[in-house]
Amino acid sequence: MRKLFRFALAALCLSFISALTPVMAAEPNADWEAQVRKADEVYWHDFNFGTSAALNAHLSADVEFYHDLGGSVIGYDALAKVNAGMDKTKDRARRVLVPGSLRMFPMRRGPDLYGAIVMGDHDFFRTENGQIGKRTLRASFTHLMLVKDGVWKVARIYSYNHQPATEK
Repeated sequence: MRKLFRFALAALCLSFISALTPVMAAEPNADWEAQVRKADEVYWHDFNFGTSAALNAHLSADVEFYHDLGGSVIGYDALAKVNAGMDKTKDRARRVLVPGSLRMFPMRRGPDLYGAIVMGDHDFFRTENGQIGKRTLRASFTHLMLVKDGVWKVARIYSYNHQPATEK
């Protein structure tokens, strides 16, 4: 009887421990969200204030860009050429994330994180002498960001639902 009690107690303990193991185990790439958020912030900072070379450094070699009004741009060299236009523009548009709209989702192959989906809405403003002026557009975006050797790169860009700003 005593052996049966010990066996039952041991089995109960093992069941309890194995039930907790997924909760106790550290999630692979547990800080993925902070990494993606930071990569996204730096990407958009370089869009607003950096050179095209700085912006292009965030792109994967096989980047694809799809725009609901401007069509598609496929490949790093093609998008880098488009981005080079920002170096010549004195008063370029300023992008501002709509507060509370950013959403991120991990992309996994089994337990291994290989990327993330970043979605949200953003406003675009006209600038004059580097100062934000009138809001011109609101749009939605979805990016597929891929991570390799700890570096996050934007691989797919979807820019859609562009709506002209309406005065209140």
